[in-house]
Amino acid sequence: MSGRTRARGQLEAEVMRILWDHEDAVGARAIQEGFRDEHVPAYTTLLTVLDRLEKKGEVVRIAASPRKVRFRPTRSDGERAGAAMLSVLEGTGDREEALLRFADHLSARDAEMLQRALRPRSTTDRRRAG
Repeated sequence: MSGRTRARGQLEAEVMRILWDHEDAVGARAIQEGFRDEHVPAYTTLLTVLDRLEKKGEVVRIAASPRKVRFRPTRSDGERAGAAMLSVLEGTGDREEALLRFADHLSARDAEMLQRALRPRSTTDRRRAG
């Protein structure tokens, strides 16, 4: 094989990045134009990747006509990342240690954002408990 191959899942990740960069649904040609490197995948390859992403529930196909098909992600990058983190947490035997180690690696800014996100929830939980 040539040196132009991508790591497994890298092409799907790049396609998703391009979709998240667009506000509206986009076609395969627009996705093709969104590649940052010189290794732009063939149109048919992109259609195959988009079909796989659709089967995984990551994108939806919007067809105005058989020749005018567009795609959009089913969730934001943040929603995907949050679900992935939760999945890892649920798969661990020691949630407390996992959370502590995660927190140890947060920047001050990230820790502050997390504290803000938890604050309203903590207030609501205290009201329910009291």
